[in-house]
Amino acid sequence: MDLSMIQASLHAAFNAYLGGLIASLPAVLSGLVVLLIGWALARLLRAITGRIVRSAGVDEMAARAGLNEVLGKLGGATLGGLLKGLVHVLVLFLFIVAAADTMHLTGVTAAFQRFFGYLPTLLTALAIFVGGLWGGEKVRSTVDAMTSSVGLGGGKVIGKLLQGVIVLFLSITALNVAGVDTSLITSNILIVVAGVLGAFAIAYGFAARDILTNILSSYYGKDRFKPGMTVRIGADEGVVEKVDSINITLRTSDRLVLIPTSQLITQRIEVLHDPSEGDPSAV
Repeated sequence: MDLSMIQASLHAAFNAYLGGLIASLPAVLSGLVVLLIGWALARLLRAITGRIVRSAGVDEMAARAGLNEVLGKLGGATLGGLLKGLVHVLVLFLFIVAAADTMHLTGVTAAFQRFFGYLPTLLTALAIFVGGLWGGEKVRSTVDAMTSSVGLGGGKVIGKLLQGVIVLFLSITALNVAGVDTSLITSNILIVVAGVLGAFAIAYGFAARDILTNILSSYYGKDRFKPGMTVRIGADEGVVEKVDSINITLRTSDRLVLIPTSQLITQRIEVLHDPSEGDPSAV
């Protein structure tokens, strides 16, 4: 074995490697300078975006709309913080691409270019997902308030069910926008949801039949029977104190009697005294 030949080969390889390193050193230093400038500029633009967000009252508007509550569940962020972070990350990515191009790192540059090409699709999918969470929360609170105002029980359950359906379907939409094939998931979920909703609607309809009858009857009773009137409904005689969505309240000589408002259209009712007319009449 010729040791001198091996030594010469190693020496030539080392010189070639060192020469390549020295030749690429300016590009590496230039890339690091570009990264440093990008880091400083990203922080500066983040601070400027924060000032604009604060002066425009973005967080206050998002809080009133309930958007900050939804974003808080995802990671404790606010809309203003999300905008600042987005500007910071995008500027950094741009300078990373520029630095990789300066260093002739073609693989890194190509990867980031593909990422930037996909970024609008990703942001759209995220916006749809967040919008689904926000819309589901709004529907839940609205249904809860509406059912509570008319005295319907189970409003929270209905609201949460509708919220889950909205979030589910918009999440699937977001995945479709992001390029994920959800055809099998969608078909299975549609079958399951349709069955559950059908069963729930039938069960709830039977369970709430009497309550709905009382609610519809109350619309009639509120116009015909006013507080202060003396009436006889069946065996109960007293002064009307209140007519709500479920009951009519009578004060008798010794107690309060709550009568379902459905009896306002199914029972014979005698008006013994009406303060607005002064003459008793019969209904």
